[in-house]
Order: sequence, then C-alpha cells, then structure tokens
Amino acid sequence: MNKYLKVVFSATLLGVLLYKLDWQNAIRQINGSDLPVISVVFIILVVQFPISACRWGKSLEIHGLNFPYLVLQKTLCISFYINTFLPTSIGGDGYRAMKTMAGIGEKSRAISAILLERILGFLVLLFLGLLGAISILREHPTPLVKIYILCGVLGGILASGMKGPLGKYISGDVRNSSYLGKYFDAVRLNFQYIQSNRKTVVQVLLYSIVFQTFAIASIYLLFKVVGVQTGIANCAFIAGVGGIATVLPISVNGIGVMEGSLALAAAHAGIDPSHALMAALLLRILTIPLTLICGIIYLFDAARSIDRAS
Repeated sequence: MNKYLKVVFSATLLGVLLYKLDWQNAIRQINGSDLPVISVVFIILVVQFPISACRWGKSLEIHGLNFPYLVLQKTLCISFYINTFLPTSIGGDGYRAMKTMAGIGEKSRAISAILLERILGFLVLLFLGLLGAISILREHPTPLVKIYILCGVLGGILASGMKGPLGKYISGDVRNSSYLGKYFDAVRLNFQYIQSNRKTVVQVLLYSIVFQTFAIASIYLLFKVVGVQTGIANCAFIAGVGGIATVLPISVNGIGVMEGSLALAAAHAGIDPSHALMAALLLRILTIPLTLICGIIYLFDAARSIDRAS
C-alpha cells in the first residue's frame, strides 16, 4: 500500500472512531481519572524499553553477536522514534538490523536475531490472548472469542506438525540445489545457532513474557482510569487481538487500526467500545513524551555522525 494511502487510511479510520466517541462522557471520565494510575502506566511504558534491550541483546548473543547494553538501548530508542512515521515496526527493525550487521557474515545473523525476538514476543502475546479467550468463553461466547480460540488451537497443531520437517532442515537432511541455495544455507545456519543456544532462547522467551505481561497490565490499568472494572483475562484477549491487527501494514504506526481493534475486541469481551477507545487514546497520548525523547536522541546521534564524517 502506498505510504500516502496509509496516511489517509490512518487519518480516516481514527477520525471515524473519534467521531463515534462519546466526548462528554470521555471528558467526565478524564476529569475524574486517577493520575497515580496513569503515572504507573507511563512507568510501565518506560520500563519496557530496558526489557526490550535485554531481550534483543540475548537474541544477538544466541547468534554470536555481542554489543554493549547502552548501544542497544540507544538504537532501540531511535527505532521506536522511526516507527512513529512508518507502518508496523518494519522500519525500526530495519534500522536495528543495519546497526548490528557490520560484517558480511553478520548480516543474516543480525536479521535473524531481530526475527527471533519479534516472533517469540508475538507468539507469547497470542498465547496469553488465547488463555484470556478461553477464560472468558463461558461468559462471553461471542464470534471473535470463538474464532481466536479456534485459530489458536489450529496454529498449535500446525506448529507441532512442522517440528519434524524443520528438524530435518536444520540438520541438513533436506538439500536445496536451487540458485537460492546460499540464502537457505544462511537460514539453516541461523536455525542451528538457535538450536544450540536453547538456554538463552528461554531467556529471550522469559523477557518476552515479562514485556507482554506489562503490556496487558497497562491495558487493565487504563480501563480502570476510564471507569471500567474488568479482569486480566479480558485484557489479555483484547491485547492479543490488538497485536494481530497492528501487524498489518495498512496504516502509519498502527494509528486507527490499534484503537479500532481494541474497541472491537472489547465489545466482544463485554466492554463498552467507547471506553476501550478512550483507553487506547490515552495509551497513544502517553507514548508521545517517549517519542519526543527518542527523537531528541536521534537528532543528537545524527549530529555526532555528521561531525565524525566531516
């Protein structure tokens, strides 16, 4: 999709959502909101940065790449700023890969490290969402909840079926004689890095669990701010649906898509969509200071690069 179309799509979708929002009720909720709770959510967003840096560092370590923590934290912060203007997180991940693929042999490993931590984080979010969907199924047997559970079960079965062929591929039993062979060899090599560092993979997984648990907790707290008393299971399901929607590269930084998906999932979990939209907008607002800080870091880093080049 053309980038300008994505901007128009984001603006249109967000505009429709804002138009449908009950502003009088929203303002009343904000005026009576709990500022300490909002502060806790902001702290969670800040804490997620070092967790992400540690997770990425461990993923790089699996692939035989080692970088100072502060370098990874700065790079991650700049990638967060870059993502503000691009669809999904592909742009920021591209920047991260560029900063960690100095040597020729390190290119595929740097990309694989990012893919590993991204995929594990996404799967953890989906799994937590699945647990939430199963927990609320009896109380809210809505179509979206049932579809989420069905897809989760089918996905688990498919993953189990792929274990055998993947093992043969990693071990080299499956040969590839095509002109793309060197690329498949690089993929196989990175799989072997992952397979031989299972303990570190578990550490990446644990960091992902902590990160996504914080993400679900922030949704739970923001619902409290807008006057909704709900359970963690509902929030896990809502976060899972939101995670799937924001992966789609159809808008800039998921604007409109994230808010709309949270409102849709909330409706299927027995929560007023307008309250969910308000919570999503508060989350978007709370990320603005972090984006500005990361933007300043990016400007200073760019200025230093120019000085070194001259």
